Amino acid sequence: MSLDLNLQSIILLLFFIAPGFVFTRTYTAYRPRYYREPTAFEQFVLAIVGSTIIHAAALTIFALVILIYWWFTNQLLYLNTTIDLTTPISSYNLPTLIGFVFAGILYLSVSLVLARRFASFLGRGAPADRPRWWTFLLGADPPEPFLLWHTILQIEALQMELIPPQLTLKMRSGEYFEGDLYRMRLVGDEENTVELALRNVRYSPTAPQEDGKPHNLKLLERQVVLLKSTDILWLTRNDIPR
Repeated sequence: MSLDLNLQSIILLLFFIAPGFVFTRTYTAYRPRYYREPTAFEQFVLAIVGSTIIHAAALTIFALVILIYWWFTNQLLYLNTTIDLTTPISSYNLPTLIGFVFAGILYLSVSLVLARRFASFLGRGAPADRPRWWTFLLGADPPEPFLLWHTILQIEALQMELIPPQLTLKMRSGEYFEGDLYRMRLVGDEENTVELALRNVRYSPTAPQEDGKPHNLKLLERQVVLLKSTDILWLTRNDIPR
């Protein structure tokens, strides 16, 4: 079966690269957004690598099925008895063409499902959650380039059992906040802008004095305070467990 070179190249490219893009989008969605977003080139390379692994896995499964069939039936299958690669596509009858289309769609669907499952397996768990066979074959996962915000306020706080971590913040405007870290997220990849959500907040419009805490701290009951890292002058974490 032969197709026009341009059409054939486009179809083969779509079949090859589509699982990689599904893998890339699913995998990056699971990753914490506390590091620089991969560039377009890095995402393209990740899609190529993901597609190669997924197609290799799918073809390996297909090969094992053929070997098992040959083992039990002792019958050999020949490609030229089913598909003549030298025959133009217009020479095939419609039922045969529909069969080819159905087989292609089935293979593409299987590869897309494998891409999503594989990306979910890699993205959902932390490096410490990898199964033993994974660590034995591939070794430990390399450390991810997390921002210092995430390392200090979440990873170290979790290791030291400071949950939730208590923070003290002074804003560039001179305002003063004390509270428990409720949530944190990255909102700007280029500027590394972080949003912090605080609960059980005590607030003062004036900065701390040298002789102690600012006077008349106001407790903001039943409120969640959102602060942006670009507005914070300095921030401290209380390392004394409660």
